[in-house]
Amino acid sequence: MFSSRYRLCDLFDIPIYVSTSFLVLLVLFILDFGSFSYGLSMALVLALSVTAHELAHALTARAFGYRTADITLSLLGGCASMISLPRKASQEFLTALAGPLMSFALAGAAKLLIVFGFHLNSLYLWHILTYAFWINVMLGGFNLLPGFPMDGGRIFRSAMRLFLTRAKATLVAMWVGRGFAILLGLKGLWSIFNGGSFGFITVLIAWMIWQEGYREYRLALAEEDFRRWTQDDFNARVSPPPYER
Repeated sequence: MFSSRYRLCDLFDIPIYVSTSFLVLLVLFILDFGSFSYGLSMALVLALSVTAHELAHALTARAFGYRTADITLSLLGGCASMISLPRKASQEFLTALAGPLMSFALAGAAKLLIVFGFHLNSLYLWHILTYAFWINVMLGGFNLLPGFPMDGGRIFRSAMRLFLTRAKATLVAMWVGRGFAILLGLKGLWSIFNGGSFGFITVLIAWMIWQEGYREYRLALAEEDFRRWTQDDFNARVSPPPYER
């Protein structure tokens, strides 16, 4: 069931999908806020914020010549499925940073609307704008934490690539991310045993970080082996044969 997804629309020629698991998030928000209208509104604010965050990644990657297949909203947030990731460290850094910067920009816009009274004396709109401010602050801040392959982990890897190969930098980022995943998982378990509504989502995010970091490391190793194999093959083809008497 949770593997199904439905196409919502296209933005900047990028298909936007929603997973059926997102329905679980909607239910959690409705239960947490105790009101169907408030819960649904806050969930939609989250969905729009996550979509904007992922679009920032996708459009920055496009500026460097890399395409995004689609963006999917799910129980764990959002994911921009890029056909290929930026290879240069500077490109990876800017692509990873674009998402949090977009979130902070949205938080700033919501704060300005609150300060200048654009909620028009409506308590409902004031709650929406206040939630939009805080959810984008948390979305931007959380993604900057070094939980590779989250944004912060990719920024950390791009910095490590100044001193290490891509594969070794990925290995370091993976283990730093796994340390973060352990702490995040413990926090999620604590929340579950203390009646928190979103504790199990926190545990799932921690598990995703643990698994996906290793998958990215294996991919980096495979790319390095392929590059070495093609370079050796090229050298063998262009090098003149040894002189034989």
